[in-house]
Amino acid sequence: MYFKETLLFKTEGRSHFRIPSVITTNKGTVLAFCNDRRDTVADNANEVALMLASKKVDGEWSEPRVLLGRESWNFTIGGAVYDDVANRAICFFNRSPITLYEFGNYTEEELEALKRSAAGMARMAGLPSGKFLLCSEDDGDSWQEEPMIVQEIRYPNEEGNEVIVLPNSHGGAHGIRLRHGNHAGRLLCPSRFTTRRYQTMKALQTCGFNNAVYSDDHGKTWVTTAPVQAGTGEGALIERGDGSILYNSRAYFQDGKRYLAVSRDGGATYGEFTTDSYLREEERMGCNASFLRVEREDLGKDADLLPEGADSVTVFVNPRSNTRERLTACVSFDSGETWAHEKLLWSGKCAYSSLAHSTVDKRFYLLYEKGADTNPYEQGISMLEFDLAWLLEK
Repeated sequence: MYFKETLLFKTEGRSHFRIPSVITTNKGTVLAFCNDRRDTVADNANEVALMLASKKVDGEWSEPRVLLGRESWNFTIGGAVYDDVANRAICFFNRSPITLYEFGNYTEEELEALKRSAAGMARMAGLPSGKFLLCSEDDGDSWQEEPMIVQEIRYPNEEGNEVIVLPNSHGGAHGIRLRHGNHAGRLLCPSRFTTRRYQTMKALQTCGFNNAVYSDDHGKTWVTTAPVQAGTGEGALIERGDGSILYNSRAYFQDGKRYLAVSRDGGATYGEFTTDSYLREEERMGCNASFLRVEREDLGKDADLLPEGADSVTVFVNPRSNTRERLTACVSFDSGETWAHEKLLWSGKCAYSSLAHSTVDKRFYLLYEKGADTNPYEQGISMLEFDLAWLLEK
């Protein structure tokens, strides 16, 4: 039985850490990403750096380092994904010299002026804005920046008019490589989009959509998928043993429920919409969560801990309460159809998390925003390392 916790990204000075994402490599290296929001933890921070801490198998955690940063610029993290065929780690990010507040009540004139200002600043700096990939083929020792070549889609807004939308990869849940069926080898990553600007949670119920992006060429180009149901935003997905994709979404209906959708074409389209009657979260605005399925063959000796006939273990982690506290892992042995066990991981304030499993040391790695008495982000971002025996211990 194994358990260890390390506060990897500690809030201090100008640094306020948010938006974790973690992946593991073929060699057992763990790569933990997040954002350093300078001078404030708020979403509209005026300076944001992309950070990394890493650990080789059986080694110690590195000191956090800045992968990308520039004074008064934003390097906003998206999700991360690992291609175990190409041995390629990918972290999505957006780069911009200005910050647009998510719920900002901007006029069209103000938006156009901000966009012109950002374009001018980018030209002066010789640093283009937009969506990019940060890639490593040596277990995170070195990184190369690449443009994110992604297909835009047209989708009808509430007035029935088609608008051009681009997917926005978000931190938290990592992407996966599909292993079953006709789409084996595909990289599939959660993303989201909106059909208009919004100022309220209620507006997000009709203009916000989760979706995904996928790549069949090891991340060189990306295809935008059809949306999941309206009112969702920030989700996580798993591939089940039959090759279907189960998408588990944060939603903005203020009902404390997690929203589910299924894809049977490799993540290209979604249907079979429902909610999970067991999982729950805060009613105010929901929360980003972790969702991971590990197949029996990847568990090594820990596979003996699975019930007879179970082909995998699936773990869902979020603050299991009506506020952002009580970080809890819920465990399923049938790919999230039912839930057999739950374990409290942290009783205090908490928020976003990201979960990975290493096939080398057979451990789970949970990177999460750890709070204290005042707020869910007060301490920083912490890493839990544990094996299946510890997780299933009652």
